[in-house]
Amino acid sequence: RRDVLVLTPWLAPIVWEGTFNRDILNAQYLQKNVVTGVVTFAVEKYCFFIEGFMRSANKYFLAGHQVNFYLFTDHPEKTSHLQMAPENQLFVIPVQNGSRWQDISRSRMDIISSHIHRQFQHEVDYLYSVDIDVQLLAHVGVEIIDALVATISSWQLSPQHQNKACETGPVSPAAILEGQGHFHYTASFYGGSVSEVYKLTRACSAGRLQDTESAREARWHHESHLNQYLLHHRPTRLLSPEYYWDTEL
Repeated sequence: RRDVLVLTPWLAPIVWEGTFNRDILNAQYLQKNVVTGVVTFAVEKYCFFIEGFMRSANKYFLAGHQVNFYLFTDHPEKTSHLQMAPENQLFVIPVQNGSRWQDISRSRMDIISSHIHRQFQHEVDYLYSVDIDVQLLAHVGVEIIDALVATISSWQLSPQHQNKACETGPVSPAAILEGQGHFHYTASFYGGSVSEVYKLTRACSAGRLQDTESAREARWHHESHLNQYLLHHRPTRLLSPEYYWDTEL
């Protein structure tokens, strides 16, 4: 494709529809005999999205390959009727009843890093975090697999980009001032090898704790810390905004 940017300044590929051959990638992926994990959170009002997300992800996310879905929720009973593909497994991880979705959102990096250390690193080779209010409409395949993967925010392609992309000032150590980064990444879909995701989530969790101790808060919360980390630890693969399109646009 010549209509879009397909390579970053540091020579990492940017994946758009039409820039890869999924058959070739599937054959290579199968030879590795790996397992991929997906982490998502459904607390309070977001439990409404469990069925839509799980049905679409079960159908379209790495279809035909082994995927472990890790669902953190305060309503585990809402998953009892879900049917998974033979190659997929659903692990429901209860969170404390009464947990506010805002609290879970702020601490999700800490939760992910803790569970990688205790559990996920022994069960999966790659791990992706995806928001529960996502509806997959087409196949998301092994073209997303790499060591450290980030998704370009769809707001970067909009006229309102300047209002969304950068922090307005150094309120938090996570602040990225205008002109510092090449891309703005969404925290709604990111991942990579389980070891790289562990490093990322630990760093973001530490940054959020530093904010709390100094009574500061990043403008876009964990997304700001994600972007700060990826500014200094550049992704090895970028996914185009096609992979997480904000319906507000």
